[in-house]
Amino acid sequence: MTRPPTTSSSHQTPLPTAVPGQVSPDRWRILPVLLLGLFMVLLDTSIVTNGLATLQRDLHASSAQVQFVLTSYTVAYGVLLIIGGRLGDLFGRRRLFLLGLAGFTLTSALCGLAWSPLSLIVFRVIQGATAALLFPQVTSFIQVLFPPAERPRAFGLQGAMIGLGIVAGPLLGGLLIDADLFGSLWRPIFLVNVPVGVAALLWASRLLPESKSETARGLDVPGVALLSVALGLLIYPVVEGREQGWPGWILGLLALSLVLLVVFVLYQRRLLTQGRDPLVQLSMFSDRSFAVGAAIAFVFQSSVLSYFVVMSLFFQAGLGYGPTQAALLLIAYQVSIAVASLLSARLGARLGRNVLTLGTALLMAGLIGTLIILNASALHYQGYELIPALIVSGFGFGCVAAPLQSVILSRVNPAFAGSASGVLATVQQVGSALGVAVIGILLFGQLGARVDSVGAEVRPGLERSLQAARLPSSAVSAIGTGFTRCVHDRFNQVDLNTVPASCTPFALPAAVARPVNAALVSAGTEVRHQTFLDAVLYTLRFQLAAYAVCFLLVFLLPGAPAATPRPTAIPAARP
Repeated sequence: MTRPPTTSSSHQTPLPTAVPGQVSPDRWRILPVLLLGLFMVLLDTSIVTNGLATLQRDLHASSAQVQFVLTSYTVAYGVLLIIGGRLGDLFGRRRLFLLGLAGFTLTSALCGLAWSPLSLIVFRVIQGATAALLFPQVTSFIQVLFPPAERPRAFGLQGAMIGLGIVAGPLLGGLLIDADLFGSLWRPIFLVNVPVGVAALLWASRLLPESKSETARGLDVPGVALLSVALGLLIYPVVEGREQGWPGWILGLLALSLVLLVVFVLYQRRLLTQGRDPLVQLSMFSDRSFAVGAAIAFVFQSSVLSYFVVMSLFFQAGLGYGPTQAALLLIAYQVSIAVASLLSARLGARLGRNVLTLGTALLMAGLIGTLIILNASALHYQGYELIPALIVSGFGFGCVAAPLQSVILSRVNPAFAGSASGVLATVQQVGSALGVAVIGILLFGQLGARVDSVGAEVRPGLERSLQAARLPSSAVSAIGTGFTRCVHDRFNQVDLNTVPASCTPFALPAAVARPVNAALVSAGTEVRHQTFLDAVLYTLRFQLAAYAVCFLLVFLLPGAPAATPRPTAIPAARP
C-alpha cells in the first residue's frame, strides 16, 4: 500500500511521488505538459534553419558565425543529454524538468534579444544545455508513470510530437520571419518560446510528481568530463570541417575524439568492476533490444533532420522559393507523421517489431518516389508533385519513431530510466548532428563538382541569346567565358550567398544591357536549378542507403519483448 499523504504544519500538501511499478492516476494529465516541453526543445533544433539568411544580414555575421548559431545548440544539447538523464535519476526528474524548462524559456528570451553574433552563439550554447536537462526527463517519466501495456500509446504520442517538432520548425520559422512582426525580423523564432514556456512551467509545477532512482549513488564526474569532451571533439570537427577546409588539426580532433570514447568505455567498465556507479550503465547494451534499437535510432535520426535541410536548401537556394513557401511544400509530411504516430500503438500491438519493418520500407518507398519525381519534374516544379511521396514517407516516419522508443526501452530496468533515456537521446542527437554535417559535405561537394558540366551545357543557349541581341562574336565569347568562370566560383565557395569577384557585371552599352542581363539571369537560374537538382538527387541516395540499413537492422531485434510483471495499481487511484 502507498503511504497516505501527510500535511505539514503550514497545511501544504507534499508533492506526490511517482514510484516504479505503481500506476499514477494523473498520468494522462501529466503527459501533455511533458510533450509540450519536448516540442519546444525539438522545435529549436529546426526553426533556425529558415532564419539564417535574415539573421546573417541583420547581425552582419560571418558565414562561420551563422553556422555556429545552428550547431552550437546541437553540440551543447547532444553532449549533455546523458548527464541530464543521470541528474534526473539523482536529484529528481521533476526538479530537473522544471529547471530545464525555466532555463530554456529564459535563454530563448536572451537569444531573441541578442545584440551580436557572439552573444547569440553564447546564448544558444546555454539554451542547448538547458534543453539537455529537460529532454531526458520526458522519457523517464513515461517509463515510470505508465504501465507496460500503456507505454506504446504514450510513446506513440511522444513520437508524434517528435515528428511535429522537427518538421514544424521550418514552417513556423518561415511564417514568423515573413510576418516581420514590429520590424523584429528573425527574433520571434526565439521569443515565441517565452509565453509557451511560462505557461508550461506553471502547468508542470502543479501536476508533475517527484521521481528519482533509489539506486543512483552519485554523479560520475570524470565520466562526465570524458564523455563531454569526446562528443564535443566528434561533433565540432564534422560540422566545421568543410568551412575550415579540412586542415590537419580538424582531422586530429576527430582521431582524438575516438581515442577518448574508447577511454570512456574502459573507464566505465573499471568503475563497474570496482562496484562503483558509472555514468552509463553498459549492461543496458547487453540487451539486444537496446543495443540494436540504439543503432537503428542513430542511423534513422541521421537521415531525418538532414532530409529537411537538403530539401529546404533545394527549394530556397535552388528553386528560389521563400521560407514560408518552402516549408508549406513539406506540410503533407507533417500531417502523415502525426496520423501514423497516433496509430502506431495499435499497429505495434498487431504487428510487433514488424511495424518497424513496415515503417522503414515506407520510408524507402517514399524516398524512391521523391527521387523519381524530382528527376522528372524539378525544373518545372509547382509544389504538389511530391505530395504522394511525402505522405508515404511521413507514414513511414510515424511507424518508426514512436514504436522504436518502446522497443528500445522495453527491457530497461525502471531504476535506470534516466540513464537509458539520456543515452538514447544522446545517440539520436549525435546521429542528427552528424547526419546534417555529412549530408552537407556531400551536397556542397557535389554542387562544386557538377557546376562546370552544367555551365558548359547552358553556355550554348546563352551565347545564342547574346547573338540574337546583335553582340559581336568577340563579346559573345568573352561573356560566355566570364559566365562559366562566375558559376564555377559561385558554387565552389564556402558561402553560396557571397558574390565572387568573377561575377562582376560587364560594362555594356545601354542599348544591349537589358537583353544581355536578362539572358545572363535566365542562364544563371537554369544553372542553379540543374546543379542543385543533380546534387540533391546524389545526396538523397545516401539517405536511401541509411533507411535500407535501418530496414536490415530491424531483423536483428528480438521477436517479442520479455515478459514484464504486471504493475501494482494504487487502489484509491483506480477509475
